[in-house]
Amino acid sequence: MPCIYSGVIPEDNPFLLWTRSDLSPNSVHLRRENGDDLKNQNQRFRNRTSMNPDALYTGNFSLTLRKPEQDDGGNYSCSISDGVKERTVKQIHLKVKGQINKQQTLTSSLLPEDTSVEWTRSEPEFMMVHSSSNQRNQDGFYRDRTEMSKDFLRTGDVSLTLRNPRDGDGGRYVCTVHRDQDVLRQTVVLKYVKGQYRKSSWSS
Repeated sequence: MPCIYSGVIPEDNPFLLWTRSDLSPNSVHLRRENGDDLKNQNQRFRNRTSMNPDALYTGNFSLTLRKPEQDDGGNYSCSISDGVKERTVKQIHLKVKGQINKQQTLTSSLLPEDTSVEWTRSEPEFMMVHSSSNQRNQDGFYRDRTEMSKDFLRTGDVSLTLRNPRDGDGGRYVCTVHRDQDVLRQTVVLKYVKGQYRKSSWSS
C-alpha cells in the first residue's frame, strides 16, 4: 500500500504507524528508528507486514501486506508521530479479490496504469522469465512459452502461465510488481515430476 511523505520528520522519537480503525487493536504495523515494534500489532497481520528499513529517512512509508485475504479489505491510515502529535499522511481503501488460480491477488484499485510485472529466476543464474512491459530481455529458454492475462490491471491477476513444461523449469520463481513507487515481491516454487508440474506453493 503506497504512502509517500515529503514533510519534516520529527527530531525526537519519530515513528510510523499503519492502522485500521475497525479493528481492535487497530495497529497494523509500527516502525521506530531502531526497527519494527510489533508487540501491539493485531494478530491477524502477524508475519505478513513489512516496511522499508530506511522508511524514516527516505519518506517512503509504503506497507507490504503479504498473502492478502478477503477480510483484509478496509480503510487503512498511514501516519507519522513523535508520541505527542500524530499526522495522517494518507488513507487507503483496500479491496481484496477472491482466489484466482490458488493465489490471492489485489484488485485493480491498487494497480495504476503504469504498473509493470516481472517474473524472474535467480537459480542457477538470473533469467528474465516474463515481463508485462518489455519482452526483449526474456531468456531464450522461455521464448514463446509464457503468458500473462492482458487485462491484469483490471483483474489484479498477475499469475503466469508456462506452456510445454521442461525438465529445467522446476525451481523458484520471483514475481515482482512495480506499482507507483512501491515494489511487491512473491516467490513461487514449481516442482517438476514425471513430465507434469505439481501445484505451485507461495512462500513469503
